[in-house]
Amino acid sequence: MLSLIGTDVTGIALPWLIKEGIDAAVQKKLAGLSLIYFPLLILLAAILQGFFRYCWRININGFSRKAEADLREKVFSHLQKLPLGYFQHNKTGDLMSRLTIDVQAVRELLGFGSLASIDAIITIIFSLACMIYIDPWLTFWSLLAMPMITVTVRTFGRHIFRWSHSVQEQLSDISAYVQENLAGMRVVQVYAQEDNQIRGFEKISAECMRKNMWLAILWGIFWPLMRVVSGVAATIVLWLGGRQVLQGSMSLGEFVAFNGYLGMLTWPLMAIGYVVNQYQRGTAALSRIGEVLDAEPSPRYDAAVFTDQQRASDLAVEFRNLTFTYGDNGPALKNITLAIPAGSVCAIVGETGSGKSTLANLLLRLHEPPSDTIFINGMDITKMPPRVLTDSVGYVSQDIFLFSGSIRENVLFGTNLVDEAAVEQASSAAQLLPAVQEFPGKFETIIGERGVRLSGGQKQRTALARAIIKNPPILILDDAFSSVDAETEEKILARLRDFMAGRTTLLVSHRIATVRDADLIVYLRQGEIIERGRHDELLERRGAYYELYRRQQLVREVERLDRMDSRL
Repeated sequence: MLSLIGTDVTGIALPWLIKEGIDAAVQKKLAGLSLIYFPLLILLAAILQGFFRYCWRININGFSRKAEADLREKVFSHLQKLPLGYFQHNKTGDLMSRLTIDVQAVRELLGFGSLASIDAIITIIFSLACMIYIDPWLTFWSLLAMPMITVTVRTFGRHIFRWSHSVQEQLSDISAYVQENLAGMRVVQVYAQEDNQIRGFEKISAECMRKNMWLAILWGIFWPLMRVVSGVAATIVLWLGGRQVLQGSMSLGEFVAFNGYLGMLTWPLMAIGYVVNQYQRGTAALSRIGEVLDAEPSPRYDAAVFTDQQRASDLAVEFRNLTFTYGDNGPALKNITLAIPAGSVCAIVGETGSGKSTLANLLLRLHEPPSDTIFINGMDITKMPPRVLTDSVGYVSQDIFLFSGSIRENVLFGTNLVDEAAVEQASSAAQLLPAVQEFPGKFETIIGERGVRLSGGQKQRTALARAIIKNPPILILDDAFSSVDAETEEKILARLRDFMAGRTTLLVSHRIATVRDADLIVYLRQGEIIERGRHDELLERRGAYYELYRRQQLVREVERLDRMDSRL
């Protein structure tokens, strides 16, 4: 702020020094070395103004950039702690817009907004004081047109802001459309929807162009109109002030200085209108950011326990009368009571939508379970330090997500290990190593967005290796072999048996062949446990599990006969 004041003071001193120099030259008071006296003072004032301007730009703009970085990091950090349901009810593109465009608007308010406000006040006060000192009556006439600058900025600025905001929203729509199409390119091409998608993009792009053209028209009218208003004030001063100079009631230096101060008033009066519009935009953006920051984090990120990094071993899992509902829908799980001893394998089978994945997600607290319903070693997981829970569980879901880095980075995602042997060992156990060795870059191969360079089976094996290298006491495999064939699944399970020994494993699958060796098999239907027991016991009961087994046996037999027919 001191540097900004120094910039304005030295800037205001320049027209005054020019006035003194011109008047002294006209009156022939300068001779010899005194001829360079005022030029040197003007040069010194200009140098000081440049120095002070550098200082305030570094400090004010630097502060706003740092504030922008802090705010962006705070919003991103808060997003990491929000419950999974928040992201299921809010669009990704909208959240990205708040993290980028809205944060930028707040930065502009803190930087340009604060600068322009103070600069306008200082410049207007000192410039008007100098103009009134030179000629109060000429100051009055010259200022008649100047308020039109603020009115023009305020009027056009409101429309410019509205159309700029609309353009930003349209750009967000374009970004979301392109992102969705690139991510779903396989589906687009399979269903031959390229032409429809192109037409859809052309429609959105045309709307963006239309809005940009209206914005260009507004700017095209605004700037010439500003020049006209400034020109009116300059014309008044030239006409009235020029007559005074010719009449001898005003010196030539005073006339030049007066015009200089009048020119200095143009920017502050424009800035006032800009600041009002910037304030509206910045506060609107800040309110949108506030909506994100006001969202309640998941209870698992209680600040009092977030940094706890203890790790347990030999963990038993127990569900006690667990009932869970998504929003206003009916119960996804009903009165689930299940004990999984430490080191045992519990398989969850059932029809689609029976609640199998929900049970796994609640154990991970991806959705918040009711208190006193899920326990690990007798401790309610809602009261466990979050790092204890996350460090204790390895999870492979049916919906695999891989990051766009290398295979190594994806395998090591859940651990701080950097051991090459551990990466190879985990990849071997997941039957990923043979596929990796076929790539020229081996583990350094970049797999692209969402692992686009890998097949479905390779993605699942990469996710499995990610869970294995974590070496967790509890392992959750949520339909983790759905994208691999039966033969590969048998190989993976054979290698996993040694790894699963001594670990509490929750095995969710729709294949009987995957779960038949489990210590306990639980059959879910519509969120309720209708059968439980070992494989042989459930077959003897001839219930729902037996019917599922028979259907899969028939399917396998039909597939076997088809293969025989194809050979013949």
